[in-house]
Amino acid sequence: MKANATKKSNQFDGPAKPMKANVVEFPRSCMIECCNEELVEQYQRNKSSEILERIVSSNQGLLHATLKRFSYLPDPYEDMLQVANLGLIKAVQNYDRSRGARFSSYATAIVDGEVRHHLRDSVLMRQPRWLRKTEKGIEEASIELTRKLKRPPTLSEISGEVNISEEGILEIMRVYAAIGLHTVDDPITQERLQTGPDVSVVHSQHYESFSLPIEDKIALADALDALSAFQKKIVYLLFYKDLTQAEVADEMGMTQRKVSRESAKALDRLKAILNTKIC
Repeated sequence: MKANATKKSNQFDGPAKPMKANVVEFPRSCMIECCNEELVEQYQRNKSSEILERIVSSNQGLLHATLKRFSYLPDPYEDMLQVANLGLIKAVQNYDRSRGARFSSYATAIVDGEVRHHLRDSVLMRQPRWLRKTEKGIEEASIELTRKLKRPPTLSEISGEVNISEEGILEIMRVYAAIGLHTVDDPITQERLQTGPDVSVVHSQHYESFSLPIEDKIALADALDALSAFQKKIVYLLFYKDLTQAEVADEMGMTQRKVSRESAKALDRLKAILNTKIC
């Protein structure tokens, strides 16, 4: 009886429980990162559109997180998301795993740069055309002077080269510096975006033959912007392309009489705005 009791007590009441294995659980973000990098390498080998679509689809969260940095700007979110996707594709095409950077870090940097470039161009396009053209001329003059002088030019030397007052050059540079893209901690406000240059300090140093001084060019450009697109085209073809009224009529598909009538209306409008005689 004693022996039987001992034997019974040594029996298991149920099936043996399996021993737990020492399994290392990786964070989900790490698994996604490894999957990204493997997929990118596969795409770079075979250029599969299906793989590229899978990478782009799985990284939309990364794009949305990056675009939060620019939420203070007025540009449509859909436009910025499209640019961000183009930046992501560029990151996929150029990523080099051997350099040690994670794909997500590399892609974030590329997408951020693409969005900043797009937004800067968008903001610059809102500026008057004369301002963009003048700034480009200043930049080109600075590059050419640097080449000639073998050193960075002084403000006075740039001023003499482009025939614009030093104060005017500084004012144009100030406007362009103000529209440089900042972080969310130092955002560009609507007021900063809409602040234009103080044209009272932008003027020519001296008069040049057969060329309007910069201040007159600015006044004329602003006046032209007040015309309708139709009138601007007629003025452009007549006075910038130097076409005859008959040639403009052929170009725009209308009669010469209508060109004459519309050009007269446009000149009257310009006269009223400029408060001066236009010959």
